[in-house]
Amino acid sequence: MHIIKFGKSFILLIVTVLIIVFGFFIFRYYDVFNSFHESNVINKHAPISSNEVSTFLLLGLDNSSKRQLSTSRTDGMMVVVINKRTKVITLCNLLRDSFTKIYSKQYTGNQRIEAAYTYGGNAASVATVEHFLNLPIDYFITFNWDGFTQVIDDVGPLKVNINKGFVGQNFQGKPIHFKKRINYLDGRSALSFARERHVDNDQYRGFRQQKILEALIHNAHGTKILKNSAKIADDLTGKLQTNLTSNDILSEIQQLSKLKKYKINRLTFQWRTFDTAGRSMVEVYPDSQKHVSEQLRFAAGLTSTEPSKIFQTNGKYRYKSDESVQSISDEKLEDTAYGLPHHYIGTPNNIKTGQLPEQVPLKNGFRASDRTNTTYH
Repeated sequence: MHIIKFGKSFILLIVTVLIIVFGFFIFRYYDVFNSFHESNVINKHAPISSNEVSTFLLLGLDNSSKRQLSTSRTDGMMVVVINKRTKVITLCNLLRDSFTKIYSKQYTGNQRIEAAYTYGGNAASVATVEHFLNLPIDYFITFNWDGFTQVIDDVGPLKVNINKGFVGQNFQGKPIHFKKRINYLDGRSALSFARERHVDNDQYRGFRQQKILEALIHNAHGTKILKNSAKIADDLTGKLQTNLTSNDILSEIQQLSKLKKYKINRLTFQWRTFDTAGRSMVEVYPDSQKHVSEQLRFAAGLTSTEPSKIFQTNGKYRYKSDESVQSISDEKLEDTAYGLPHHYIGTPNNIKTGQLPEQVPLKNGFRASDRTNTTYH
């Protein structure tokens, strides 16, 4: 009897070892699409398994091999902080039209934050977000449309509780109905859900993108992903860029069951719209930008004092609108200061923007990095 028990245990051990070895072998296929190894994007890349806290920048392109635009922007920009010590995941979406200084070797003026990728790819996006939030970014993951839908189709469908029904549309302009209830989303419907902003605004679009990420965390099963790792790697070839290594990815998949139990904390900005040169921009109120930065730095363990969770902007703003697109009354409708007094603290002619590149070399919608250094202290 004891010999039989030992035999079964021994066989189980051998099978387990083979699965782990096979898993590592298969995940080497991730290097097929993990082809962006730019040392200047992340200056100190540590194995993710050794980190108690990791910061991510998730970038969703408005382009793909099928759409074939001449330039690419990041319609989706989300910062994710995973703190294994406090067991908290902190999510913060950046409003894509946020007017800020762009850090790129191609351009260092002010533009919408989504344009950082247009000028300098992943490196410029990482550097710009690091400066905007005063937060070091450890890892980035950039999807084009094809990659976003493929990940969800390989892992999903995703169970998403939608609290306000609306009619969206796919990239072909066909309507997709989202009911006020639990919906099960495939890749195409999830893309429509995550991109919708006309029923409300870009801030709520960010909340929808966070719902997708949360559903992915809760829907993804490590054993299923390991089992289908070769197929997933093939499916994502040319549709995703990241500085995560294959071992990093394997480590995070092994942590999925734990991440599902983490508390999720969502951060958001207070902001206003203004116009310059015929284009509508978003200004994050300076004190709101600082407050969110402090919250993220606390979440990442960079500061020991937790900021107050209650916040209201003082209404001080940097940029005067030239009223070329919206009237003052229209702008007030897109102002989260809720009627508080406004105080201009900017300087004259501080809203000049540079020209976006008309066309840049792209592959599957991705732009090559311009090797912008992300050291910002």
